[in-house]
Amino acid sequence: MPKLMTRIAVFFIILFFSIKDTNAQESFIGNINYQLLEKYIELAKQNYPKRKMYKASELSAKAKIGVARATYLDAFTASYNYSPNNASKITGANTYIFNGLQLGVFFNLGILFRTPAYVRQAKEEHNEKVYQAQEYDILLASEVKQTYYEYLREAADLKVKAQTYIDNKAASDGLRYKFEKGEVTLDQYTKAKTLTSYANSERLLAELNLLKAKDSLEALIGEVLENVK
Repeated sequence: MPKLMTRIAVFFIILFFSIKDTNAQESFIGNINYQLLEKYIELAKQNYPKRKMYKASELSAKAKIGVARATYLDAFTASYNYSPNNASKITGANTYIFNGLQLGVFFNLGILFRTPAYVRQAKEEHNEKVYQAQEYDILLASEVKQTYYEYLREAADLKVKAQTYIDNKAASDGLRYKFEKGEVTLDQYTKAKTLTSYANSERLLAELNLLKAKDSLEALIGEVLENVK
């Protein structure tokens, strides 16, 4: 019968702390700082390497439009020829009809007709890069939000687990005092110590998870969280 009562007591202790954990985590949404979250998103757009890669591709595609437009100039070729007035005196014969500086301009219709297609192609490639960059901005913002929410959840979880450990340790210390006075059995005291050890392990695991979430968020925004105000 005493063993049954002990098991019931342990069950209610675990149930009590489980309910306490759940209630503590209900305020998670209230901890979201949307203004700070927007700063995180802007920092990610400024610092995240893959986002820089997309913007570089966009700028490169834009530069190709200018290169394609410059192809119009390739349709025109200029040349000159200079025949001195005294060429016959120097060479003994003058084979030029006109003496002096002669300029000529040649026109290539093929290049002129092809160039608009090159310009259109360059513009479409630029548009494609712009759309890809815009799509990645959306995905990056979503990833920052999810990582931030995970960070807040882990912070709330650590708070709960730390308090659970403190409460369990206080209860265990109280049972130790009673055990030394002979008011509780060794089995009761041992179970209390086991609960405290488990609560401590959960607390340490929560600390590790919080550090991982923090590292993930900092990797996205390129800044230490403590430096972002």
